[in-house]
Amino acid sequence: MTKFWVTYTRDEQPTTREIQLEVDDRALSCDIVMRALGKFLNPSEQWPFAVDPTDCLDSASLDERAVRLQRSSGARRYLKITSLSYRPEGTVLQFSC
Repeated sequence: MTKFWVTYTRDEQPTTREIQLEVDDRALSCDIVMRALGKFLNPSEQWPFAVDPTDCLDSASLDERAVRLQRSSGARRYLKITSLSYRPEGTVLQFSC
């Protein structure tokens, strides 16, 4: 189990929330974090987006980057969030999605 902190702001709420979540995955990616947040916010709904276990590599093609950007934008709209970042437990690094 991987524990991490998620900081997010919802469209209709001006305040930022921080919660701790946990997933079965060994590593984290923005897709995994958004799916976990979706399960927290809407526990009765299945996650409708593909989940890539790794974030986009620096060497990714423009097409791959465009697909991932479109998917993450759609996921943020679905979750009704304006900002999202995560921090794996035990680290000080914060990753923005």
